[in-house]
Amino acid sequence: MTQDNEKSLQDQFLELKERLMVSEQYYQSLFSYINDFVYSIEDKLAELANFDHDTGLPNRMRLTRQLENMLKVAKAKDRQLAVLSIDMDRFKMINDSLGHFAGDIILKELAYRIEKVLPGGAYIGRFGGDKFTVILSKEVRIEEVMKTCKPILEEIAKSIIFDDHEYFITASIGVSFYPNDGRDVHILLKNADVAGNRSKAQGGNRITFFSTEMNEQVSSRLEMESYLRRAIQKGEFYLMFQPLIDLHTGRVFGSEALIRWNHPSLGTIPPADFIPLAEETGLIKEIGSWVLKQACRQNKEWHLLGHEDLSVAVNVSAYQFQQPGFLDDVKNALAEADLEPKYLTLELTESTMLHNVEYSISVMKALQDFGVKVSIDDFGTGYSSLSYLKNLPINTLKIDRSFINNLRIDTFDVAIVKAIITMGQGLEVKVLAEGVETKEQMDLLKELNCHYAQGFYIHKPLTSADFEEGLHTK
Repeated sequence: MTQDNEKSLQDQFLELKERLMVSEQYYQSLFSYINDFVYSIEDKLAELANFDHDTGLPNRMRLTRQLENMLKVAKAKDRQLAVLSIDMDRFKMINDSLGHFAGDIILKELAYRIEKVLPGGAYIGRFGGDKFTVILSKEVRIEEVMKTCKPILEEIAKSIIFDDHEYFITASIGVSFYPNDGRDVHILLKNADVAGNRSKAQGGNRITFFSTEMNEQVSSRLEMESYLRRAIQKGEFYLMFQPLIDLHTGRVFGSEALIRWNHPSLGTIPPADFIPLAEETGLIKEIGSWVLKQACRQNKEWHLLGHEDLSVAVNVSAYQFQQPGFLDDVKNALAEADLEPKYLTLELTESTMLHNVEYSISVMKALQDFGVKVSIDDFGTGYSSLSYLKNLPINTLKIDRSFINNLRIDTFDVAIVKAIITMGQGLEVKVLAEGVETKEQMDLLKELNCHYAQGFYIHKPLTSADFEEGLHTK
C-alpha cells in the first residue's frame, strides 16, 4: 500500500469516528429530551391526579390520603384530629346567574381567603364542587376549633367584586372529631358532611358539631326520602278539600286542595313532615304537578255534576314556582282536565315571590293573562310591605291563621286584621281569612267586611266524596 493510500484510509477512519461521535451525541441528546418529556408528562399527570385544576389545592383523592396518614400519626401518638367540611351556601345561584367560569374564579378567591386564616398544622383541600375540607391537627379542642371556624366564615362573608358587581356569599361548616366521631377516614368525612348539612338546614352561615343523634336523624331522613320517592310511584298520595265560603252569602264558592300521604306501614304522614323534605330534594316538582292535575280534574268533575261556579285553590312551593316549565305545567293540567283557567287559584307565599321579584311578577302576570287567579298565602308573616305589594299582580290576600287564632274583640289582632282588609280593599283584591275556629271570629270577620273564610268552624278538610255530598245538601 502506498503512503498516499494509507493516509487516505486514515482520513476516512478519522472522519467516520467523528461522525459516530456526533451521532452518539445526537442520540444521547435525543434520549435525554425524550426522558425529560416523559418525566414532564408524568409530573403533569401526577399534578392532575392530586391537585384541583381551578384552585391549585389538593383534590379529594390527595386529601383523603393525607387524612389517612394523619390518622396513623394521631393513633400512634394518641392525639385528636378535627375535620371541617366547608360548604358554600346557595352557590348554585352564582353559577346559574354568572356562569360556571365566573363561579370557578370566585371559588379560587374563596379558597385563598380560607387558606390565609388557617392555623399552623392545618391541611386544606377542595373536596369537589363548592365544598372544601380542612384537617386540623394542633390544638384540637372545641374552643380552638371555633376560633378557627369563625374567621373562615368572616372571610367568606366579605363582599366579592366580579365584573364591577358586588356579591355576598356565606358558608356552612360541619365539624367531626377523631376519635369521638369516628376512627375511620370515610366515617370522619361523612360525619363532618352531615354536620355541615345541618348548618345549611338551619339557614347557613354557621358552625355545627357532629353528634350521634344527628347521624340518626340523617338516617331517618334518608329513609323518609326513600319512602317519599316510592309514594309517588305507588300512588300513596290523595287530596282533601277544605270548603271556602263567601262571608256575605254563606255560600261555598270553592275549596282548597290539600295533599295527604297514606303510608302503608307508617299510616297518615302530615304534610309538615314531608313537604320540606320534598322541597329540599326537588321531589316537590313531581308532587306539585300531581296535586295540580288531580285538583283540576276533581273540580271539573264537580262542574259536570252541576256545580259550574266552583273554584279550586292549590298551594305552590317556591321550588315549583321558580321552575322554567311551571307555566306550561299549569296550562297542561287545565287542558287535561278541560277546566277553564278562571276556576283555578294558585296560592304563593310571600317568600316565594320575593325570591326573584322580577321573574315572579312576570310569571304571575302570565298566569293572570291566561286567566288563572293568584293569591298570597300566609299574608302578614313574611315581608309584608306596600312598596312591593302594590306591584304584585294578585287577586286574593289570605290572612295568616296566627292573626285569626286570637281574634277577639279586645285583642290587637282585630286592628291588624282590619288593617289587612282595608289594605286589600285599597288594592282592589279580595281578602280571605284562614284558620277560623269560633263563631266569635266569624262574626268579627263579617263586621270587618272580610270577603272569604275557611277553617274548622266552617268545616275541616274533606275527602272528595264527602265534599261532593256536602254540595248536594246545600
